Amino acid sequence: MTAALLEAANDALRSAVADRMASTDPADPKMVGYSSLAGCQPAQECAAQVLSDAWKRESCCEGQRFRGDSLMQDAVRPGSREFLAVLDELRNLHLAKTLDYGMDEDALSNIRQSADVLNISAWAGCILRISDKMHRLKAFFRRGKVEFDGVEDTLKDIACYSAIALVLYREEQNAAE
Repeated sequence: MTAALLEAANDALRSAVADRMASTDPADPKMVGYSSLAGCQPAQECAAQVLSDAWKRESCCEGQRFRGDSLMQDAVRPGSREFLAVLDELRNLHLAKTLDYGMDEDALSNIRQSADVLNISAWAGCILRISDKMHRLKAFFRRGKVEFDGVEDTLKDIACYSAIALVLYREEQNAAE
């Protein structure tokens, strides 16, 4: 997706939220503490809450649970909230990095092309990249520090490459069928 498309989508979303806010009774409990939408803290907190509660599969507007999802839970056990927050971080990291590495028509084009250079499958190329990241972690364990990307960045990279490898592995399996 190009920057112009993202900007247009953001503008449309902002407009829809502004319309919704304008049509909601100020006495509605959801409106307590809200003022102007343009970048104000309550609006940012609301957006963060909507995003963090997405795992519940609840409507952001009505508080009604969506139907048809057998994995819905009423509560998150300790550790899961943090795990889901990390998945959100990884999602955002992937989307940001693909703007630099991928192409509009294929966010994973860099992975595919580098695998072609080595004459290996694309998902195996991800495993090779994971191996490089593991070497960085081994250096950290050995020396107690790393010079460039920190441990958190390295672990995020490993997680993202694992997810990308799974996507590419599934693509390869589906193509073979």
